[in-house]
Amino acid sequence: MLFNDFQAMCEHRQILDASIKDWVRSLSLSDLQQVLEYSSMKGISAKKPFAGVLLHFFNHQTHHRGQVTTLFSQLGKDVGATDFLLLVQNENE
Repeated sequence: MLFNDFQAMCEHRQILDASIKDWVRSLSLSDLQQVLEYSSMKGISAKKPFAGVLLHFFNHQTHHRGQVTTLFSQLGKDVGATDFLLLVQNENE
């Protein structure tokens, strides 16, 4: 277990989120146009457009958040509003 309490996990998540935001802000158009060559954990080689891999990086968390939401709901916990659109600010904000 990485964290013994929820508050410690939240604080670490905020640090990671800030780091990710800083990294993304530093990316250029030419970075996004690069081809990323890598091998999976199973040793399978791949060449993918970096922009697509980056999109997967952000989209995949949706999958895991859905899993956690389901588990909490099954435990009878109110997880509140989960619609991503509610998190997107209006243009005038």
